Amino acid sequence: MKIILKARETLRKYLKVIIVLLVVAAISIGLFLILKHFGLTDINLLRGWIKSTGPWGILVYILLRIVCTVFLSFMPATSMIFDLLSLAAFDYLNPFLIYLICFTSVVLTSICMDLLGRYGGAKLAAKILGKEEYEEASRLVQEKGLVYVPIMYLLPIFPDDAICMICGTSKMNFFVHLIEIILFRGVACFTVIFGVQIIPPEITSFTSKDPMDYIRVLTFIIAYLILILVFARSLDKYLSKKFKKDK
Repeated sequence: MKIILKARETLRKYLKVIIVLLVVAAISIGLFLILKHFGLTDINLLRGWIKSTGPWGILVYILLRIVCTVFLSFMPATSMIFDLLSLAAFDYLNPFLIYLICFTSVVLTSICMDLLGRYGGAKLAAKILGKEEYEEASRLVQEKGLVYVPIMYLLPIFPDDAICMICGTSKMNFFVHLIEIILFRGVACFTVIFGVQIIPPEITSFTSKDPMDYIRVLTFIIAYLILILVFARSLDKYLSKKFKKDK
């Protein structure tokens, strides 16, 4: 009987989490469709709009990124889209200056999401998961976060800004998280800004008719992902053993 009651309680908690995630996803998708309706997901349109603001363009770009990120944080590749937008909107600037603009916007957005989770999401998470489960999840993020959070920041398939908020919600040390943001999200931003310029334009525009061009790029991306994941796994094992010895 106790086992059945415990199973029901666990199932109820998982259902709560799933429902919350579905609601958040529905809100994000709804807002995305609204933005798309008004043309705010069209990079060319946004580029023209940002350029039309003249000297205020950099500030407009940063504010636009912060606002959109808050509402679309759970959608993967949102961050990369804004990285690409910086290339399109500030194509008249030196690539290094574009990187600085993009990097600054990434750091400010990440801090906003961390603080939003730290001071607005902790109580909600504890209520949904239960105090014990929330504390256990927080402990895991604080221990494993040293390895897997930076890795997720390096890969465009994860919703980076949502991860920032989750780190804040789990009370991960703010300054440790800030260092991870500066280092690893900075590297990810650098990869997009300068990587796009390395790839031949006929590939990025999908106008190349040589299949080997796409195969080479795809092979490089897959190799990069495997290398990152293997490194993460090895580092996790090393740190886990180290933590056990220290205890």
